[in-house]
Amino acid sequence: MKLGFRGVLAVVLATVAVACGGGSSQAPGGQGVSAPAAAPVNVSFDKLDYPVFPDADKGADPAVPAEQGGRGFTGEGWETNTTFDLLGDPRAVKGGVFREAMPDFPATLRYVGPNLSVWNAMLSGLVYETLLGQDPITLNYIPVLATHWQVAPDKKTFRFRLDPNARFSDGQPVTAEDVVATWKLMTDPTVQDPFRNTEYGKFEPPVAESRYIVKVKAKQVTWLSLLIFAGMPVYPAHVLKDLNGEKYLKEWNDRMLPGTGPYMVTPADLDKGKTIKIRRRKDYWAEKYRRNIGSGNFDEIREVVVRDRNLEFEMLKKGDLDYYHVNRAQMWVEELNFDKIQRGLLQKRKVWNHKPESIGGIAFNMRRPPYNDVRVRRALRLLFNRELMIQKLAFNEYVPMDSVFPGSIYANPKNESLKFNPQAAVTLLAEAGWKERNKQGLLTKGGTPMALELLYYDKASEKYFTVWQEDLKKVGITLNLRYVTPETAFKMLDDQTFDMFSVSYGGGGVFPLPSQFYDSKMADSKGSNNTTGFKNTRVDEILKAYEVEFDLAKRVTMLQELDGIVMSEHPYLLEWSAPYERFVYWNRFGQPKGLISRIGDYRDPVGLWWFDAEKNRALDAAQRDASAKLPVGEADDKYWLTFTRREEKSGDMAETGKH
Repeated sequence: MKLGFRGVLAVVLATVAVACGGGSSQAPGGQGVSAPAAAPVNVSFDKLDYPVFPDADKGADPAVPAEQGGRGFTGEGWETNTTFDLLGDPRAVKGGVFREAMPDFPATLRYVGPNLSVWNAMLSGLVYETLLGQDPITLNYIPVLATHWQVAPDKKTFRFRLDPNARFSDGQPVTAEDVVATWKLMTDPTVQDPFRNTEYGKFEPPVAESRYIVKVKAKQVTWLSLLIFAGMPVYPAHVLKDLNGEKYLKEWNDRMLPGTGPYMVTPADLDKGKTIKIRRRKDYWAEKYRRNIGSGNFDEIREVVVRDRNLEFEMLKKGDLDYYHVNRAQMWVEELNFDKIQRGLLQKRKVWNHKPESIGGIAFNMRRPPYNDVRVRRALRLLFNRELMIQKLAFNEYVPMDSVFPGSIYANPKNESLKFNPQAAVTLLAEAGWKERNKQGLLTKGGTPMALELLYYDKASEKYFTVWQEDLKKVGITLNLRYVTPETAFKMLDDQTFDMFSVSYGGGGVFPLPSQFYDSKMADSKGSNNTTGFKNTRVDEILKAYEVEFDLAKRVTMLQELDGIVMSEHPYLLEWSAPYERFVYWNRFGQPKGLISRIGDYRDPVGLWWFDAEKNRALDAAQRDASAKLPVGEADDKYWLTFTRREEKSGDMAETGKH
């Protein structure tokens, strides 16, 4: 129904080798660019043929001794992971331009500070790297910028040994001072990022013990500490040394600090209001590392501003885009059966996996009347005819959402599933004082009519909202539907200058971090992810206990209680969810099994796909011959569902927090 809009701190570290996004080599009907290379022959799928640390310590400073993390470091007494499997497909080849649309030119290229979106999270994952990552299959830690790590017996003190080969895009080596400088930025109040200030503020200042070893101590014992700190993107100290948060926001709003990741964006890559070119680094330091085999394949990811999704779809069909995320059930059911689909030139896929599902619906700004009255919020939910919308408008593609942890073991099974009930809604509104009618038949309180406003930026949502608008009108409530650009929407959200907002939150990762949404301390902080202004003393208690509880079963019980409380307070009008991703793309891509990762989403293809030379030639030939047909794959891809069942039987699966 809508696009994801909000970047949240995910407590699954960036799943290594899986970036986010959406391109072409010889664009069908469009301008041709670099052709894909031929696929390598006799490719090995044996992980042991791909070293975890190739050329280990080759780039180390010879002045740093082994015991300080320098050349000859053995790792004795440290943890690492050299057993993880390949995350990308070794058959992948480099090359080509992958073109996808974005709904508006971003307000910023940062992923720290105000005015962020899920697009910024995608970009950050391509340009920057974290100390550790997580295998998307097992969820075990994987070395990224740190080759090894230690957890002290006090469970509060952590040490990381940095890879001496790691380099920023400007050629500077990565050192412990970079980690220290990044933490200082994350905790700087002037960076206007209250959630990151709070989360990283739970650590004492990190200490650079040597050029390659950094130590940090959490202020309290919590199972989240390693996840959070190891998942911090690392920025260059040699740039940050002259910046505080305020200066960083001003000087680096529309340009990017040098990163260590496989991609980069320079000012020359921006065509303001039109396109952004995200270019693959030819000097990426970790390209031959096992975690990167088969990933980061496109030479360029071209983000094209298309503010209308219907126009975006037409551009795909014409060949001006390579990939389209289908977020409308009607399109999936009724519109994806045209000639190019039938002939196999365009492929459609519904990919089932175990990604953390998002919260989707309408956020009430509970700081403002009438949304500060729980009876009004419940009544508005009772007036939202989900059952009809799912059946008539969404072709039964979705299921109602009744939890802030949808599809997970954290969802409270006792949550009430509200059904459309205008009579009950009117009774609740009367209890809240909305019971008189004026001459126009509008519902009033103290002579003032109830007039609501819903902010949204996805045109595809309008058909659902107009149904709600009509049902509200029948009981005397006026609803103004206010369409704005994403940039305007994000600013109003951060400034808390909205009444109701059409939201799609990422769930915060496989391991939920609900404090960003429900901590009372965040309720009135502008720019926080506590969008609704939610405050509840018991929830605050649960959040504190949750962070220090190492037993998963007990954490599940805690979050189920939290879920029940939140849903009873109705901060959101939750809509529906789906355990799959749908997309359409030109039939020129090589793809790994499952198409996306086990816990990935529609943005994964940009990190895992590649241009297949043979498919490319066949597609070009079929474009010239209207009678030609290409193989049409199965629309439903359930590889990850069958994979999970196989792994569960063998006992190899890690606990992921999913059913």
